[in-house]
Amino acid sequence: MRQKGIRMSARFDTCNGTLVIHAVGGAECTEPDCVDLEYVRHFLVLECEEVTGGCQCTALVEFAQAS
Repeated sequence: MRQKGIRMSARFDTCNGTLVIHAVGGAECTEPDCVDLEYVRHFLVLECEEVTGGCQCTALVEFAQAS
């Protein structure tokens, strides 16, 4: 039964990194070798403002909205 689970997981193209979606557009993954930034490949997807320490792009969006 265990081997069936291993074969099943080999069918899915997933990434173990966290996908970070930026407020100004675009995305990046915490896994350096990740080249496919599709939502469905990642177990965890965060907006950049949720990342500890924040992101510089959220400050740019806030500045643009205030102008």
